Amino acid sequence: MNLEALKEKKKEIAKLKAEAQQMASDAFDSFCKEIFEKHPKVESFGWSQYTPYFNDGDTCTFSANTDYISINGEHVDDSNWVNKTNVTNWGTWNRELKVYEGRTEVPNLDYNEDLSKASDEIVEFLSNFDNDFYITRFGDHAEITVTPDGVDVDEYEHD
Repeated sequence: MNLEALKEKKKEIAKLKAEAQQMASDAFDSFCKEIFEKHPKVESFGWSQYTPYFNDGDTCTFSANTDYISINGEHVDDSNWVNKTNVTNWGTWNRELKVYEGRTEVPNLDYNEDLSKASDEIVEFLSNFDNDFYITRFGDHAEITVTPDGVDVDEYEHD
């Protein structure tokens, strides 16, 4: 292989990467429009993404935290509306059967099926993109908020 062939291949790869990035951006934009149309109770959703400052000696690598999203300004994992039931008593852990015995749950009056479904759909969709897409599109150390009016990217402070 000669040097000219190598240069040509690098140009081809760069062109394909740019095309893939544009396809990903188009798919992302299309989904965002659809999610707000399909789930009117969703006013916004978002996530943080960053490269850690240190990682106990391991190489620090960028990641988008798209499995830990917020909807309408509230982190889904901390919300009252995501679960159908609330646990009032965990009971006792049975190590042999690996289950809680005597666990008590009651219906969650704050449960919102639409927001819960929307959360699952958003997390599933966002998992289709790699970290290269996220850092190229939104940058590092960023808090992303998507609304029907567009995408806001704010600086994200983390430790």
